[in-house]
Amino acid sequence: MDEQRIKRIARAMCRASKLDPDKPAGNKGPFTMSMRQPGHESPQPAWMLFRQEATQFAARHKDVAATL
Repeated sequence: MDEQRIKRIARAMCRASKLDPDKPAGNKGPFTMSMRQPGHESPQPAWMLFRQEATQFAARHKDVAATL
């Protein structure tokens, strides 16, 4: 799955969680910086908290992800 598609899915997941995908991620509710992507310095955009889940979603639902 291409990187831009993963990013779009992760940003949508972030918005669905009522977080601004472009604001720095923080320790809000169930989302913590311990979920931070390796190799990225703090602060990182909030959408990156959902990158792993977006990758998993795209792998499980290839037909749906292909349309996004």
